[in-house]
Amino acid sequence: MESFDTRTPSRPDAPAVRPMLRAVLVCDIVDSTALVEQLGDARAAVFLQRHDQLLLQAMKLCHGQLVDKADGVLALFERPIQALDFALRYQRGLHELGNAEGFALKARTGIHVGDVMTWANHPRDVAAGAKPFEVEGLAKPVAARLMTLALPGQILMSGMAQNLAQRAVGELGERAGRLRWLMHGRYRFKGVPAPMLVHEVGEPGIAPLRAPDSGTKAWREVPLWRRPPMLAAEAMLLLVLAGGVLLTTFRSEPAIAFAERDWVVVADLQNRTGEIMFDDSLDLALRVGLEQSQYVNLYSDLQVDRALQRMQREGQPLDRQLAIELALREGARAVILPTIAQVGGVIRVSLEVIDPKTGVTVYSESADGRGVESVLPSLDSALADVRGRLGETMAAVSTDRVALEKATTPNLEALRAFSLGLRARTDGRARDAEALYREAVRLDPGFSMAWLRLAFMRFVEGDEDGTRKYLAEAQAHRDRLTRRELLFMEGAEATLDDAPRAVERLRLLAQLYPDDYRARYNVAYFAHFDLLDSAQAREAMAGTDVPQNAQRPSAVYMAATAELALGDAPAAIALFEKAVTLGSRGHLRDYIDAHAALRQYDLARRVAALQTPVGLPAQDIESRLFEASLPLDQGDWAGARSAMARLRADAAETGVNENVIGELDMMALSLRVYAPDEAFAADLRRWADDQRTRFGQANAMLQREFIFRLLAGAWMAAHTGDLALAGELVAAVGEHPQLRRYPATAGMARIAKAEIALAEGRPAEAIDLLADDHAKGQGLYFGRSVLMRALAAAGDRKQAAQVAAWLSKERARAFGEPTNALGWQLANVAESTLALHALARLAEPGSAQAVQAAQAFEKAWPKGESLPETVRRDAGP
Repeated sequence: MESFDTRTPSRPDAPAVRPMLRAVLVCDIVDSTALVEQLGDARAAVFLQRHDQLLLQAMKLCHGQLVDKADGVLALFERPIQALDFALRYQRGLHELGNAEGFALKARTGIHVGDVMTWANHPRDVAAGAKPFEVEGLAKPVAARLMTLALPGQILMSGMAQNLAQRAVGELGERAGRLRWLMHGRYRFKGVPAPMLVHEVGEPGIAPLRAPDSGTKAWREVPLWRRPPMLAAEAMLLLVLAGGVLLTTFRSEPAIAFAERDWVVVADLQNRTGEIMFDDSLDLALRVGLEQSQYVNLYSDLQVDRALQRMQREGQPLDRQLAIELALREGARAVILPTIAQVGGVIRVSLEVIDPKTGVTVYSESADGRGVESVLPSLDSALADVRGRLGETMAAVSTDRVALEKATTPNLEALRAFSLGLRARTDGRARDAEALYREAVRLDPGFSMAWLRLAFMRFVEGDEDGTRKYLAEAQAHRDRLTRRELLFMEGAEATLDDAPRAVERLRLLAQLYPDDYRARYNVAYFAHFDLLDSAQAREAMAGTDVPQNAQRPSAVYMAATAELALGDAPAAIALFEKAVTLGSRGHLRDYIDAHAALRQYDLARRVAALQTPVGLPAQDIESRLFEASLPLDQGDWAGARSAMARLRADAAETGVNENVIGELDMMALSLRVYAPDEAFAADLRRWADDQRTRFGQANAMLQREFIFRLLAGAWMAAHTGDLALAGELVAAVGEHPQLRRYPATAGMARIAKAEIALAEGRPAEAIDLLADDHAKGQGLYFGRSVLMRALAAAGDRKQAAQVAAWLSKERARAFGEPTNALGWQLANVAESTLALHALARLAEPGSAQAVQAAQAFEKAWPKGESLPETVRRDAGP
């Protein structure tokens, strides 16, 4: 069946159509036919020649492209300011030409910005009278409607064209100071579905500078109550309610239905001063001021960028109209439009609060000052008034408020550098961001917020010394941080070596600012990975799956990761699927593990195919660890060992640090320990000695990782009979402070000591070390496997069988438990299936439980009984 492709011309020699974004100008001389009749043919011909000369000269000066002048003028310009420049020159030229000829000569002009489609006509068509090229697109009739609406001598612009032109008005030179910019309100145009803001730009004495009249093709949008029938009804009501005049005296000013924790969108700053330094710095200062409030929620720059992407308006300036559209789409309750202007030597900062449902400014607050140094205090004053108008109590405003010049910096150049650094960080340009933050603190060494950002960047890179250095600088100027940033700093500082305090400070931040999704994600992240408290992580992520969350895909993925660690693989998979649907890409290892926990290996491999490298070697290697866990979980031990060897070689080739290499070596040893070869003991000691040396040199950020590895090495040594090495490694850790602060290290310490006790024939002591964790639902998954063997060695087969059943049932925990960056996952995965083998031997012989366990083991690992790894089980006869 044939199909039609609208992009393919019907004629083989038809010209190609090119879409482009252009400013479209349409203008027409008023009463041109009557003028020709008045002048006569001969005089009109001379006049038209002079007119064409004026037109073409102005077009050339303004870099325009004349499309047609047969019936009015149609022209294209790359930028709205060029179209406006042409219109102004053309109107003034007509004014002067008319004066010279002795009659009034004026034109109507309409300017709009939009996509147009252009194509060149065939030379033979041009020879037959066609134009050299054609222009079509909605922007053309919109500009024509604006021209039709315009009064004689009037230049009308759409809202988008006006906004872009006004931002570049300085390019007009001295003429810019003579211009008047007027907004005439919203008009509806025939054939155009949505109303449009109409603006006028002109010079006094030439332009009419008043609202155009409505017509059949364009008319002003009037509220229902202002239409003639309603006006008559209102007049009658006024007569009846004349006595209500006194009440109107006390009527409250326009209000907006704003409630606590409602959202606002901040439009781009309307900078009428021509000083570009204000553009980024004041936008940031306003956001910092609003973020201090526990009452108002602010759409972040990242949220706005993503909303514009969904609207297919990415990169467009967030002017008044676009901000209103975005607020309506995203459910924000108000739009704040900041403006800075210089009026008679005074710098005025204004904040308009707009109801997006009506597009009406409900109120406006402003403050004046002299000199650049007055700008931030003026903004601070206007912002405090706006917060009060939105319903926040003045007591709350006073309590939370830190003066903007103190919370940020009184140096606007430093503030602008910091703002540009934030934008670079959002765009993924980390090097540029760090350089801009450094410039900010160079300009203002007390700029605590910039020091804090530098510390965070060093933390991400694993640079503890740099992190502590910059945190100390931020701490030295902590009085210049908002309450919100201060809590974030205290939490960030504690993440280096005190995870419980870090989570406590971050949780307080999330409680004070419930819609600060960054804070809630951080609570979940550190509770899950550092405290192994996945229940708290799940609680922190509740309510973050909302459109207002700029990091929504990451939030849903984090919630899914917590569900997997809590043992609910189906719930985790549902959330992982949603995260991918929302755009989560890159690291999907946890999603793969969730399917593996249910033994859905084909689905796991299908998800693995969706993974993409993130460009960080260590993370990319970690994302590939499923290459070992999947074959291991299917009983292919040789395949798992080969995968680990391949991953280690790839890691060394890509230059990952020795810390990651040490982790991979531990994982490889954790596979070999189940069937140790002749070289195992020497390899284990060599690795353990290297880890001991590095432990003594490690910073606080890495010490807990080395502690875990040393204790894991102690378990492997004790399990294979090298009690001397096991004792050495336990003694090397001793009572290190990090041992108690991190559940993973504390749990592995109990496991290592229990294995030593078991190897020395003291199973009761091993049970005492591990039974409490199991009873309370705490501790490490792997600890249950040691507890099971200790119970069996002590003769308590019934309890041992119960623990074996728990291990085989809680496979999702085996895969999802975040012990030391999942470095002990392979041992967990092995134990989750070996527990079936143990259960078949521990349960009552011939019982349904024993038979089912044996069948499940045979299905999971065909021929697994013959593997040397499964023969070694201290689970009873």
